[in-house]
Amino acid sequence: MSEIKTRVVVDEDWKARVQREKEEARLKAIGTDPSKPVQPSEAPPENVSVSAPAPAADMSPQKVNPLFEGLINMLATQAMYCLGLLGPQGGPVQVNLEQAKETIDIIVMLRDKTKGNLVPEEAAVVQETIAELQRLFAARVQQAQAQAMQQAGINPNNLRGMPQ
Repeated sequence: MSEIKTRVVVDEDWKARVQREKEEARLKAIGTDPSKPVQPSEAPPENVSVSAPAPAADMSPQKVNPLFEGLINMLATQAMYCLGLLGPQGGPVQVNLEQAKETIDIIVMLRDKTKGNLVPEEAAVVQETIAELQRLFAARVQQAQAQAMQQAGINPNNLRGMPQ
C-alpha cells in the first residue's frame, strides 16, 4: 500500500505583517511617511502620547464589496430563472415557484444575518433586490392561480362579481 503524506503549512509571518501594518498606520496618523524609516529627530516626543489609530476600515470610507453584490445578483438571477423570466430564447418557460421562494428567502436571510455589517449601498442593493423579486413572485403566483382556475373551468371574473 502507498502511504498518503500530508503536509501542513502554517503561515506564521502574519503576525509580523499585522504589526508592520499597525506601525505604518500609526506613522501615517502622526503625519510621517510610512515608507521612510523613522529617524530619531522625527519620532514623536516622549511626553506626547500617540494613540493607536482606528482600524483601517474606519479610517477610510467603506466600499461596496463586489463579491457580495455578485452573490446577491447571482441569487436574483436564479430566482428570476425559477420564475420563468429568464431562460433559453424561444424555448418553453419553466416556472418553479417553490425554488423561487427558497431563493428569495435565502436573500432575505442574508439581509437579516448581515444587518449592521453592510455599507448603505450594499444594504440598498439587497433591499431593492428583495422588493423587486417579491413583486415578481407575487405576480407569477397570481398568474399561476388564474391559469389553474381557467383549467378548472372557473372564470376568475365571475368570482369578483364582474359581468362576463
